[in-house]
Amino acid sequence: MRIRGSEGCRLVAVIVSAGLIVAAALALAACGGSDGSPSPSPTGAGTSPAPGASPVTLWPGQTEQPAGLADMQGDGSSDLLLGSAALPAPGWVREGTRLSYYSATADIPSAYERFILDENGAWVGQTSGKRYRREELYAAAGHGVTQVDVLSVGETVTALKVGSWLYSSYTGPLLPIGSAESICPVAGGDWYIHPAALAEIPDQLGDELQILRMPYTIEGVTYDAVRVQQVSDRATFARVYDLADGKLLATFDAVASKDGRSTVFAHALFIGVRQMDLPWLGQDLPGWLTGATTVTYAGARSYEAILAGSVLTADVSVRMTMDDVAPAYYTYVQDSTAYVPGFPSQSSRLELIGGIGEPAGLALPPAALASLRAGQTIDSDPVTGITTEVLEAGTGSGRDVVVIRLSNQAYTADSVYDVGSGALLRFSETKRGAETNEYLELTLQGE
Repeated sequence: MRIRGSEGCRLVAVIVSAGLIVAAALALAACGGSDGSPSPSPTGAGTSPAPGASPVTLWPGQTEQPAGLADMQGDGSSDLLLGSAALPAPGWVREGTRLSYYSATADIPSAYERFILDENGAWVGQTSGKRYRREELYAAAGHGVTQVDVLSVGETVTALKVGSWLYSSYTGPLLPIGSAESICPVAGGDWYIHPAALAEIPDQLGDELQILRMPYTIEGVTYDAVRVQQVSDRATFARVYDLADGKLLATFDAVASKDGRSTVFAHALFIGVRQMDLPWLGQDLPGWLTGATTVTYAGARSYEAILAGSVLTADVSVRMTMDDVAPAYYTYVQDSTAYVPGFPSQSSRLELIGGIGEPAGLALPPAALASLRAGQTIDSDPVTGITTEVLEAGTGSGRDVVVIRLSNQAYTADSVYDVGSGALLRFSETKRGAETNEYLELTLQGE
């Protein structure tokens, strides 16, 4: 058995106890060539061979949850860990806080080979006399970075956006591949737990639940930690928390498929935590963004095969319907349709989140946008290499707009905002790979 990165354009998500993604939709098969570089299907769940069939990514790290997600969920032990509901968020958890983790995952088959009926095969059944050919089974694997952005800290809940980044060609640079929403009690959930709650948890050594205090070392730094492990017939979920401040330090998960043919292994390890200094932190979202708001974008996604010199374009339409809107965050349903001439149109539905504590989104406070100046650097992320900067500000295009760019060596995303309303008017995205490039252009409709 060998591990490779192009096994059928599969996405696998590994879930921890509250149903939150640890290795959030890491692309086990990078949907590309043997070098592992991203292919024309950026976020798709592999439901169609048509290049335009994949769900539309509006900005970094949005993807559809893969089939079988419910089979890889724990049994909700976060409730056990939260302790008193009256606890606030730990002091370090604020709007704009970002946690970063190294993440790796692999889908390992239970057998190394299979035999398929083939009259020209070299293998012959001892009793049947039938001929078979032998095929080696491959494992899909990938690694990258998971980042957790704190969008909002309220009186009762904290809104988090969990984004995943994949190492192109297995070594870099990083490309966004998926995200998930996480609304947890303010005292904590899977990504952090208030240290006062952790202090009250007694050690246990049961068959299904083990809780142990121990030293835990990452990159030469030793933490006073607690390990919480759940075991069932088909799954093991282990999480390690820092007893000093409650942050998640590591996860180790293994989930067997129902049919027993494969096991998904996932691992996440703490890299660091920092506070982003975003100009809109502490401000409210624009008033027009309510639970009744729906916005629609239309445009095109193009896929360029570099060596062949060919480009395939799909028409796309994206509708976002707000679900829950708070002063500093919003959840919404994104319905996307993609059409390539000669192929049936393909649709997808995603449940997503945005808010004040991230570098971009559907809307930003007008006052913050008005304060920005061209050339201004908003944020530089040392983990993903993404720089967030103001590309343009003013009325040079005939309208008072601000263009915010996120970019690293392989990725560029431009968001054009109307300064008066804070609305996202246009969005463009480029993903550069060794063999393919991918482009997306979307424009707000009916403004």
